[in-house]
Amino acid sequence: MGSPIIITYEGQICHVVNNNPATRNSLTLDYINGLATLLNDFREAAKPKPRAVILSGAGGFFCSGGDMSGLQERTQGHYAARRALIDRLNELVRAIRTCPCPVIACVEGGAAGAGAAIALACDMIFASKTAFLASSYVKIGLTPDAGTTVFLNAAIPRWLAAELLFTGDKIPATRLYELGVVNYLAEEGRALEAAMAMATRLEAGPAGAIMRAKSLLSGATSNSFDEQLEAEADNLAQALGGAEAKEGITAFIERRPPTFPEE
Repeated sequence: MGSPIIITYEGQICHVVNNNPATRNSLTLDYINGLATLLNDFREAAKPKPRAVILSGAGGFFCSGGDMSGLQERTQGHYAARRALIDRLNELVRAIRTCPCPVIACVEGGAAGAGAAIALACDMIFASKTAFLASSYVKIGLTPDAGTTVFLNAAIPRWLAAELLFTGDKIPATRLYELGVVNYLAEEGRALEAAMAMATRLEAGPAGAIMRAKSLLSGATSNSFDEQLEAEADNLAQALGGAEAKEGITAFIERRPPTFPEE
């Protein structure tokens, strides 16, 4: 099978592939730990960060969630053993949300269970027209994890979320696009191409401003209104004194495309 996680770079774009196609890219500990470490390093490192991260799955399927054989083994373990991998998965979801640069999910085929949670944790979702998301825990007697209920509650009406969680039914990417959850629908097999085009746009943009915008979006879910106003004011005042703003404003006045400096 090769490495369970493949990490490549194209310019300043990082592409991470879940490489477990024999199980429709079910989650392995190596993938969870590898991706979480990578994204946390981007947050903590002083060196330049990628301008965007794309997550995809090998063999035409994004991620089928938890490995069934592993889940079966854990039904025999004690509580701490059952919690261990769940906690590692939660660390991955936190790493996606706190990664300073945008993270784009490229969903071909489908994203089920924790795979759907990972897709929904991303900043944008690019999917093929034939893809689907499914919170299928209930079909095997389990409950949602990895932020699934948080993401669904934010993304779609509660009543639809309840139907999906209670039945485990698939929701087509076309429906999610209509609801504003999926950013772009591509022809089957072309989602990565579309995601890469968006990542290339972000690569040419002002990295600092984009990272600040992501941080502000994350804070908006937990801050009070006054706290969020303060955060916006502080970020804008800092940005106004930076090289990106100087170039962007000057380029606008001079009616030319901006050439933003390296972060």
